[in-house]
Amino acid sequence: MDTRKTDHLTAAAGAHRLSRRAMARAGGGLASGEAAAGRFGRSASARQADATPEPGQPPSWEEIDQLFAGAAPEATFLAAELIDGRCLPIHAYNTDAVLPVGSTFKFWILGALALEIQAGTIEWEQPVAFNELYRSVPAGDLRYALPGAQYTVRYLAERMMQKSDNTATDVLIYLVGRENVEAMMATMGHHDPSLNIPLMTTREFAFMKLVVSTADIDAYLAASVDERRQILTDKIDPMPYEALAVADNQTVPVELFRVEWFASRTDLANAVTWIWIQSQKEGMRPLLEVIALETQLVFIGEIWPYVGFKGGSEIGLVNGTWLMQRADGHWFIYSIIFADEDAPLDMASIVPVMEAGRDILAVTP
Repeated sequence: MDTRKTDHLTAAAGAHRLSRRAMARAGGGLASGEAAAGRFGRSASARQADATPEPGQPPSWEEIDQLFAGAAPEATFLAAELIDGRCLPIHAYNTDAVLPVGSTFKFWILGALALEIQAGTIEWEQPVAFNELYRSVPAGDLRYALPGAQYTVRYLAERMMQKSDNTATDVLIYLVGRENVEAMMATMGHHDPSLNIPLMTTREFAFMKLVVSTADIDAYLAASVDERRQILTDKIDPMPYEALAVADNQTVPVELFRVEWFASRTDLANAVTWIWIQSQKEGMRPLLEVIALETQLVFIGEIWPYVGFKGGSEIGLVNGTWLMQRADGHWFIYSIIFADEDAPLDMASIVPVMEAGRDILAVTP
């Protein structure tokens, strides 16, 4: 498997379109991003009210920065343009903060799958038999699959990306190989894959979050990589599926900054750029089709004829990364996260903040 690191994102942040295009011609890419602005010492609602533009006024990036700062204790976003296979920044806020990303880690699984398909070892329409070991919670209908039921690789990839089906996700992890997905993080441009090694399956993640004791989590995090692998194999994987019945009862954030998959906005922009590049190769168009089945935010087709997306969420976390083609042919990447390790997020406040970034990209020259 090719594990060479991608280096297509390496330029200075905050450039205007002419500079972005000049850097693309010169071989530039995405920079490390901007430092986080200090949070205001007032209530989130008061900070957000002050930062909200008047009706009818398009928000400026500075206003959007303030909206993000007021929306959650931890927030970050990146807006960039994809030019000639390079992701060049338009605006970034706290973009190198390493935070939990939830199911957005599934981009790396899709990447590992893409390499196997390109190598001819796996095919899009290849059937895969369901195994009880794959059964996971909470998202997705495949957790109700019968042992031996068969699904095509493409169907599993669609369910993983559209419905964030965790059982479909684990089927694909076992199909392509856990360590191949781990290697894929470097291939797709993650700055520090060790943050996610060993890569947990979603089933293991659920057990760690909801069944394992805090003391056992402490011991796991203190262990070496080899020791962690052994813990997953010997202690976590044999746990009975029935123990996960508590998964639907979670009401507060649990171990949000300790048991998760982690990345920066730059890491995710790298991953999406890699997927776009691979999608241009023969037989790989399904990569763009698979990620375009769900968008979460509303996108007007006349403005955005193509939108690809993968998000990730749990209580206290909302995270999303979009690949968008505008009607004039320009491609953009928009990646956001809001996190609060102490309380659920106020989605009524967060959704308009996400929409503000979408809307300014619609008119970015």
